[in-house]
Amino acid sequence: RREEWLRYLQVKGEPDAGLTGRMAEAERMLLQAAQIRGTYRVVPRGEAAAEGFSITKHLEGCSRAAVMAVTIGNGIDALIRRYEITSMPMAMIADTGASVLAGQAADLFEQAMIGEIRERLSEEDGPLYFTARFSPGYGDYPLRCQKDILSCVDAGRRIGLTLTSENMMIPCKSITALVGIADHPVTGRLATCEECVLRDKCTLRRQGEHC
Repeated sequence: RREEWLRYLQVKGEPDAGLTGRMAEAERMLLQAAQIRGTYRVVPRGEAAAEGFSITKHLEGCSRAAVMAVTIGNGIDALIRRYEITSMPMAMIADTGASVLAGQAADLFEQAMIGEIRERLSEEDGPLYFTARFSPGYGDYPLRCQKDILSCVDAGRRIGLTLTSENMMIPCKSITALVGIADHPVTGRLATCEECVLRDKCTLRRQGEHC
């Protein structure tokens, strides 16, 4: 998604030919290097790793949660490291492009997951309703919950996704999240800037924008 990619690069207006060319080259290399994998598990609401005000409010009214993890693979990390040696501008372009690609992969996986859950459970449980996904690090949902999420879906064995002692994921361009499931319409809830642990450091907030 070029518009989102440019926003991550903090480029306003039309990019010049040089940047357009670099983005095209980075996109080609990213798609070659990507190995997109995902896994999920449906658990009772009380068994989901949901700690903090933001995620608790987001899952309000839900009896279950889909715990999901998606990665675009170690090849992406290796590509960015190579660019850091040869060209820092390309490293920055590839890094932000990889973040956009990971988000798109998570979007597609989430859609497929919801379709599969509906097909598998709706006949027995009736119509099901879903919130949007909500990830650790958003609002006051702490990153330490990554450990329980990865354990819940057996992410290390299933998709090669592990965690450092600082709760950073390897491969780094990976996304974990909870999606609430209910038997009645639910909307979930967006976190506010005041709830966010990064509110004092956020460049978007300083620019009058939000994530």
